[in-house]
Amino acid sequence: MTGDPLPPPVGDAPLHELSRDALSAFFYAALLPEEALALVKSMGLSAPGFRTEGLSEVELCDLLADEVRAVPASRAPVLEALRQGLKEPAFAQSPLDAVAADELLEVAGSDHGLAIALWRLLADPQPQVRARGAAALEQLAADWYGPGPAGAGAVGRGRPEAAVDVEAELGKKLRTAEEKLARAEARAVEARRKADEAREKLQAQVKEARAEAARAVGDAARAREQADQARQARGRAEAELSEARATDEAVELQRVRGAAREAETARHVAEARSEKLAEQVGRLEEALRAAEARETGAPGVAAGPAADTVEEPEEAPASWLLPVFTEEFYDSLRGWDRRIQRAAVKQAFLLAQDHRHPSLRALPLGGIPGYYRVRVATDVRLIYRRGEARQDAVEILSVIDREDLDRYIRQAKTR
Repeated sequence: MTGDPLPPPVGDAPLHELSRDALSAFFYAALLPEEALALVKSMGLSAPGFRTEGLSEVELCDLLADEVRAVPASRAPVLEALRQGLKEPAFAQSPLDAVAADELLEVAGSDHGLAIALWRLLADPQPQVRARGAAALEQLAADWYGPGPAGAGAVGRGRPEAAVDVEAELGKKLRTAEEKLARAEARAVEARRKADEAREKLQAQVKEARAEAARAVGDAARAREQADQARQARGRAEAELSEARATDEAVELQRVRGAAREAETARHVAEARSEKLAEQVGRLEEALRAAEARETGAPGVAAGPAADTVEEPEEAPASWLLPVFTEEFYDSLRGWDRRIQRAAVKQAFLLAQDHRHPSLRALPLGGIPGYYRVRVATDVRLIYRRGEARQDAVEILSVIDREDLDRYIRQAKTR
């Protein structure tokens, strides 16, 4: 083992190679709280939102670990603090292999580390090693039990000066080790307490996470159900839209057909009126020529009843009224078949001729003065009113289904 390398004399170590938690734990074990606080201040480290004096020892060690890992050269003041407190690493002059390293860790982590180390020294086959163990025990005895009797002191005075110095140095190291051990035990208790708190907190977080997962599953199920309902509603809406479009197309087609029939009816009426007007104009021209012939006494013009007499139009009955067909009437005709349209026009002319005719069955429209209804078909009614501007006129208003009378009355009241 003499050829194995030794650690640097100053105790330098590549601390930045450790993980953040491992390096923080090393600082927590090796530094006193006041030493860690002094290092944080001297290196200008801080935690945003917290006062440096208010940070716990673990948080101070975390700051130091982060800085050393980020800037390896910043470990110099930390190593200097370690050298002042611990002097040098254990077994700095003795090479270690993996087995020795494990044994050293086992001794350092046990509750009887000092006794194990002394036992090892006393059992060594080399006298100089056993002498060092005996010297350490003498110092411990003096520290724990006070000075020994005179005889024992004489023996002590006879020891070499080098042995006394070694004994004092070992005693100092043992006291330092005991302090470190006590601090380690206290930190172990604190670490267990923090571990218990962390475990409880983690358990609470696990419970909350499970509850949140259960809520998420429920929300997902509800979302799927709502999506299914939305798809069904969209399907129904699309079906209704298609039906409505088909209905609108049918209504529009019926309206166009009604308009065509209305235009055809109007054309026939216009042609009939034109023929009647032409006949009247012919009769008036013939009467005018006969009158001129009588005034001038022109020969060859025979005077007779047929030559000087113009046919008078038929005398209208006293109950005859002037029919006024409104735009509302023409609009209402659309959508009805040709049979209803013809019957409505027939009833309108019969109403103008004699509004008291028994076949009309004219009745007042309840709740609206001056409005009346007459029968066109079993379930069809013609709405009219006496002219407001002329008393000798009748306004033909609308052709409606009998079931729509109440709605028509409500709308008429708001006009």
